[in-house]
Amino acid sequence: MRRGFTLAEMLIVIVILGITAAAVVPAIARTVTVDEVTQVTRRIELILNAARTRALEQATSIAVTLAPESGRYWVRDRDRVLDSGTIALDPGVTLWSTAVRPNVLFSSLGSAQGDSIFVRGPTGAAAIRLDPWTGVLHAAAR
Repeated sequence: MRRGFTLAEMLIVIVILGITAAAVVPAIARTVTVDEVTQVTRRIELILNAARTRALEQATSIAVTLAPESGRYWVRDRDRVLDSGTIALDPGVTLWSTAVRPNVLFSSLGSAQGDSIFVRGPTGAAAIRLDPWTGVLHAAAR
């Protein structure tokens, strides 16, 4: 009775795995490519999540205001601006909201109120909205 595998059998399996990996890895790498809309959406999510975290950690209200036409944003508490900057918008990517200056307010308990933000670009669009009870962001691509 023979137990185990021969060296030739193991080499054949390794060669087959190598050929399969060589065919599959480039296909997977192409699907991971991030488009412009996704990049801008993720940047906005990072800013909003950082503001929510700060509101919870400091037990205070934190507001984020966005200027869609320029991509500028301001993060502030009651007294001062804590952070500001510009979201880099690639050509053809625009921000839109029903409000002229979309504003999101995170409370010290984690809840949120504010305007939805839409990112539109040549590859599609995404909507960023907040759960008012938890302050959790939901981004949906179209």
